[in-house]
Amino acid sequence: MSSKDRRARVTLQDVADFAGVNRVTASVALGRSPRGGTRVSEATRRRVLEAAHNLSYAPNVLARALHNRRTHIIGYYSGYEALNTLHPFAAAILNGLQVSCRRHQQDLLLFGSFERATESGIYAALLSGKIDGLVMLPTPLSPALDKLFESPLPIVGITNAHPAIPCVVVDDDAGSRQIVDYLACKGHRRILYRTHLERRTSALRRLEAFCRAADDYGMAVTVSHVGDDHWLTDEEIQMLRGDRGQRPTAVVCWMDLCAYAVIAQCEALGLRVPEDVAVIGFDGVAPAMPPARVLTTVAAPWTEVAMAAVDHLLALLQGEKVPAETVLPVTLQVGDTA
Repeated sequence: MSSKDRRARVTLQDVADFAGVNRVTASVALGRSPRGGTRVSEATRRRVLEAAHNLSYAPNVLARALHNRRTHIIGYYSGYEALNTLHPFAAAILNGLQVSCRRHQQDLLLFGSFERATESGIYAALLSGKIDGLVMLPTPLSPALDKLFESPLPIVGITNAHPAIPCVVVDDDAGSRQIVDYLACKGHRRILYRTHLERRTSALRRLEAFCRAADDYGMAVTVSHVGDDHWLTDEEIQMLRGDRGQRPTAVVCWMDLCAYAVIAQCEALGLRVPEDVAVIGFDGVAPAMPPARVLTTVAAPWTEVAMAAVDHLLALLQGEKVPAETVLPVTLQVGDTA
């Protein structure tokens, strides 16, 4: 029998025998929950750990999960949203998840799905028993939402509030109000507001709050619904090239990546930013490549949103109550684009 075969067959009982303790003591020393009030001294713990190291012992995680009914693994699922760490928003969320999981000694499992995946397949994967709970970014196109929310799996949402689950979001209303106040101080009265085609809660809240605040100032707001490519439509270009007394003097985008695309296209069209048209975003996350311009935007604490979501999820797993909606503050950051 090779040494590799022997290591593969090392059991908890082998470790206990090697350390000269019983199985329960070895289990507690290796970090499992105490049973029956069992406690171990520091000297015993070190002896057991040394035995485990000498024997190359690897605990059977699945067996432990069956015994404790916990895997200590948190899942993250974002529907069809890409898990691309080059995307600044995704990077901030994943960073927050990792930081909080590490703090709580939890593992993190990322679930990716593609257009060809079926709802039943996605549901089965998420409810396979691999994870204790799920942090998710719910969107209108996220598959299997209703089934997930009716399942026994503890779930906490982020970014887009949903009435079926507790969620951690940012203050979309306050952020939109800050943008309007700033534009009003700069003398802007005609605004082109760009929002997403999907009816995402965050995008809807930003739009509605912006329009309410703009109405208080008597601003004229033209709303444009755009897709993920973010580029200006022919109608928008015609609008921005219109008569100086009639055309929008500012473009407000529901997210920063949209704003950066607008800036690039405006400059290509010969429109100066902010002299001819001001551009403002919402997110506060810089793109992977350092931009040539410092965007005026509402900075949202996405890393902290993800961290709070993990905290809430672990509280749910402990049987605690968490708020239906936790709202984190945002801040207007003035750059050179507005």
